[in-house]
Amino acid sequence: MENVLGETELKVSRTEGTHGNPITVLEASIEDSDEISCLFGRMSDDDLAWLLTTMRNRIDNGCNLFIRIDKQEAYKGGVRLATNDDVISIRLRVLAFPARCEVASEIAKDYVEAELELRKVS
Repeated sequence: MENVLGETELKVSRTEGTHGNPITVLEASIEDSDEISCLFGRMSDDDLAWLLTTMRNRIDNGCNLFIRIDKQEAYKGGVRLATNDDVISIRLRVLAFPARCEVASEIAKDYVEAELELRKVS
C-alpha cells in the first residue's frame, strides 16, 4: 500500500471469504491533491490511456472512480493497472457539481488527459 499511496495510516480488518479463507483488508485515505497526482503520475501512458477508454465504466452513481492496481507490481514499487485478480482496489471520490456520473466522468477524463499532456511537455 505504501508503494502505491505513500506513507499513510492504515486501518486493518479481518474477514472471511465465501470458502472460509481468511482475508485481511487494509484501508487508507488520502485527501491531499499532491498524493493523488503522485498516484496518477506513476502510471504508464498506456495505463492512463486505458483509464480514458474505460472511464465511463469506472465511475458509479456516487461519483466514485474505481481503479484496480496490480498488487505484485505494487510490491515491486510499480503502479500498474491490474489484469488479474490479485489487486489493490482504489476508490476515488470525484468532486462533481452537480453530483452526477456523467459530470464526474468528464472531470476525471480531463484530469487524466491533463496528466498525459503534461508528460508530452516535459
